Amino acid sequence: MASVQPLYQAANPRPHRPPRYWLALALGGAVVAAMLVGSIIDLVALRSTIVLLDLLGVVIVGLITFGSWLVIVGVDRRPDIRRRHLVVAGIALSLALGIWLLGVNLLYAGLNFAGVLLSLPTTGLALYLIRRLDYNEREPWRLILVAAGWGAVVATTLAIIFEAMWSFSIDGGLIPGPGLQVSTAFSAALLEETPKGVAVMLLFMVMRNEFDDVVDGIVYGAAVGLGFNFMETVVYMSVGGFGQWIFRQWLGLFLGHATYTALIGAGIGIARQVPGLGRKALTILSGFIIAVAAHFAWDAWIWYFPRPSDPGLLLLSIPAQYLAVDGPFFIAVAAMFILGLRIEGRALARELASEAATGSGAVLPQEVPVLVSPARRFEARMRMLSSRGLQGYLWLRRLQRAQLDLVLERWHRARLEIDEPLEAELRLRDKVLAIRYGVRT
Repeated sequence: MASVQPLYQAANPRPHRPPRYWLALALGGAVVAAMLVGSIIDLVALRSTIVLLDLLGVVIVGLITFGSWLVIVGVDRRPDIRRRHLVVAGIALSLALGIWLLGVNLLYAGLNFAGVLLSLPTTGLALYLIRRLDYNEREPWRLILVAAGWGAVVATTLAIIFEAMWSFSIDGGLIPGPGLQVSTAFSAALLEETPKGVAVMLLFMVMRNEFDDVVDGIVYGAAVGLGFNFMETVVYMSVGGFGQWIFRQWLGLFLGHATYTALIGAGIGIARQVPGLGRKALTILSGFIIAVAAHFAWDAWIWYFPRPSDPGLLLLSIPAQYLAVDGPFFIAVAAMFILGLRIEGRALARELASEAATGSGAVLPQEVPVLVSPARRFEARMRMLSSRGLQGYLWLRRLQRAQLDLVLERWHRARLEIDEPLEAELRLRDKVLAIRYGVRT
């Protein structure tokens, strides 16, 4: 008897490929296992009191992971389930933050709450700007905030744990001098970029449908880096004062952790669109290595960058250091971002025209010129606001977002970049039609 073929075939079927969620779970489990191993090493071999933070860190990572998962999946549920998911997520994330603050106070004998209040507006503005720059199809705020939260809490916790281990085990055996300085710079680069990269990778695995290309990779990577920079600023202000805020929240807001982790995100975003598992792995590894190299260059040059004795010239030398060391990497990220936006824009125009030509009603021919232009999309929403009020504005925004999701799905399918069945595209088209005609889904 002949076998019955399924009605909908995947664009790039891989029946033996492990589900992304299982890969994400394995990666998260590896993080927790590494923390437990670190705790044992600290307690048995190094006799370090940092073991308390290790154990708190396991709880923090678990709560952040659980809360983030509920935030990500809860928004797409029915209103009653969504409300319950978000309440539980809020409790889990609040507990994680409370435990983290307890750990920081145990380590630093106090937290600079002025640093928190000063750094929240600058970090929030930076997150807003990088999201606005992705004008073709902006990422959901919930994912941007999850990425920043992982960078601020989980990545910093892991970095503190493993940098302390490095300091006890390796730096402790070196005499002061160039060797110790290079070791410190390398450990900071490797042990801070690794947990930040894990955060971006987990987001990619769990929310691959929102992770379209290099543009999205840079946005999410920069968000993780900004979260890390926020918490690092707060910690360093506890010991270094207001000057740390100037350096890290103004001069180094984009020319620092945001750039480094954006390089990792760029590698993951490019891997989203290259064929072959080997090429994907090589692309991701390349982004990570470049990020570590950029971070190492900064920390290593701190010791050797020319420092004039004149106070005025010394003040000017710090921006010069940012531009000289981090500037080239920032320019590379900006170039990839601009090129990615252009490629993405051409693809959207092509797929919007193709969808309109099908006559499905999801995209009308007269809507194509509006949807391809962010400015015209905004103008259309503002006209709807003046004629139909806030409800009309929100309706049109939902419709436009659903239409863009549909054509991006078409783009990935045309490039054989997705492994979901055609039914996923049909569901997106039905969603657009349901929004257009006010049908409850």
